[in-house]
Amino acid sequence: MLLLDNRNSILEALRIHPTQAKRLWIEAGYERTADRIIHEARRLGLSFRILPHEEFARRFKGNRSHICLEREAFAYGDPDLLLKEIVSAGRTFLAAFDGISDPQNLGNALRTAACLGTGAVILPKDRSCGVTETVSSIAMGATEHVPVVQVVNLHRYLESLKEKNVFCFGLDERGEKNIWELDLTIPLCLVLGREEGMRRLTRETCDEIARIPTTGNFPSLNVATSFAIAAYEVARQRKKSQC
Repeated sequence: MLLLDNRNSILEALRIHPTQAKRLWIEAGYERTADRIIHEARRLGLSFRILPHEEFARRFKGNRSHICLEREAFAYGDPDLLLKEIVSAGRTFLAAFDGISDPQNLGNALRTAACLGTGAVILPKDRSCGVTETVSSIAMGATEHVPVVQVVNLHRYLESLKEKNVFCFGLDERGEKNIWELDLTIPLCLVLGREEGMRRLTRETCDEIARIPTTGNFPSLNVATSFAIAAYEVARQRKKSQC
């Protein structure tokens, strides 16, 4: 089970996956600020309880939003099904993160993915952060919109994507080309490393390694920030190609 205490995350969970919602609690005195969530809960027939301040604080220590939703554990997508659904001639846009470990980075990356039309996010099963309560909170509801798949071997999965004519472009500050020098309108998977960078095999699997040019003497960007910039460039190029 997941406990969600972010209002946006709760509202999106109720709207997108209502059958996964189990229980809703609201701290007494904050019913008015939670009126949209209460309205949605009533519409779905989901029972909710108004708890006195002391009981709410005791049950949900550290909760500052005065509301909490219990929902089923996050359901990861099927990586084999994702491969089958890829249409080579389409405008596939995926993102793979090679062992991202910081839940705040993953949450922000998922939020970007939802905002900028990423079809799915790919994570290794081992040595990687999964979709936790913290990730769901930081993502502000994006986990309800973007499929996330976990794979046993990221290198092999990227090879499988390439067999489907999906190009894998890695992002690294030592890349030879600027990100906007690449054609990002083709079927594409952006590949980013953990905070320390991509592993060797992952890097060698990529068709291109690009960089985001920076000014000054500090070239390193946060992985979530790098993905946001690159994903925006993908969206920009694709919109321009339709004009």
